[in-house]
Amino acid sequence: MNGYRMIALDIDGTLLNSKKEVTPACAEAIREASAAGKTVVFCTGRAVSELEEFFPLLPDIRWAVFASGAGLYDIEKRKTFALRGIPRPDADAVLALAKTKDLMPQLVIGDRDVIQSSHMERVEHFHMDIYRPLYERAMTLVPDVYAYAAACREDFLKINLYHADPQERVRTRRQLEHVSIEKVYSEVSSLECSAMGVSKGSGLLRLCDALRVPASACIAVGDADNDIPMIQAAGLGVAMGNAAENVRAAADRVVADCDHDGCVEAIRLAF
Repeated sequence: MNGYRMIALDIDGTLLNSKKEVTPACAEAIREASAAGKTVVFCTGRAVSELEEFFPLLPDIRWAVFASGAGLYDIEKRKTFALRGIPRPDADAVLALAKTKDLMPQLVIGDRDVIQSSHMERVEHFHMDIYRPLYERAMTLVPDVYAYAAACREDFLKINLYHADPQERVRTRRQLEHVSIEKVYSEVSSLECSAMGVSKGSGLLRLCDALRVPASACIAVGDADNDIPMIQAAGLGVAMGNAAENVRAAADRVVADCDHDGCVEAIRLAF
């Protein structure tokens, strides 16, 4: 037996295959890990409302780092905690720029995430068509996302900016250089905006503290740029075979891709 006690799994491109499915082998590996006393957790860019479908499917997972590290979630108690919202002046600056562009903002709040109804109708335009079924289940739709944001008195844990032109997000990131927030690429068209210092790595470390598990006893598995901080924070960082080269370079190990049960391979590294 090695000393690994926690396994933190990204969802899209890691836990899920390219069809957005949890394979039976992956579900079984999670059951086996839990039975062996390992704590398996979600560490995802998704909001809580986008995780609901996994709770009955993977009942051995109790904890989630969500919104790319901006919040922690106790699935058993259905309770968010340790939230790190974007300061309102910074969120306003992001949305003011977004309003001038052809993009789809997604506002992630503690118990919901919000997009504009007209954007939902054109989700393929923003290169997010594979998520349409999820969005139809999980999103709170509003007629005007900017009016909603202006009236909202809750903190935004994350703002995702999905671009019609993936190259335009490079320009968006450059135009937001003066705003003191974390800016990370995700998916093919998204720019994730979070409070300064917030990442999947910082969220994982907060969960480790809460559960009294040293980071050195944690395995973190991912495939995208926003997974790099958690891969580097964990005792063993694992990149999926479908990960970009910079993610693979940041990892200690590389496993098979998400369509060949690389997640199963990564989970078994804990044994």
